Order: sequence, then structure tokens, then C-alpha cells
Amino acid sequence: MILRQTFVNKIRTLGYEHKSETQRVHMFRKPGTGHFISVPKKEKVTDKYVRSALGQAGLTNDEIESFLGLGKS
Repeated sequence: MILRQTFVNKIRTLGYEHKSETQRVHMFRKPGTGHFISVPKKEKVTDKYVRSALGQAGLTNDEIESFLGLGKS
């Protein structure tokens, strides 16, 4: 599990900006594209979800695994 704020910091470095929020998630959007990432408001996000979201954002498997290794708490 990765801390939510660590994941948010990572997607912000990839150029995503906070767009809106609902009762259970925050929506981040990359300007100039239609790509959204929804981030649950839970304290931690699962590794599986992080792998999926960062893969869709364009990171390689090595970059994702490196991030997961650093973000463990």
C-alpha cells in the first residue's frame, strides 16, 4: 500500500492537476489531454491501483516498480 499523498505528489510531477472531487475521489487531469486519474480519498492506495494508473500515465514498469519501492510505508 502506498500513502495517498505520495501517489498524488507523483502524478503532480507527471503534469496532472487537480480538476474536481466527488464524495469518494479526487480527479486529476493532464492539461491538453483528456486523460484523468481518479485518486481515492482513503489514506492508502493499493499497489495494483498505482501500477495501473501510472502505467496509463506513460511510466515504464521499471519506473513504476522503483516508485513502489520508495513509497512503501
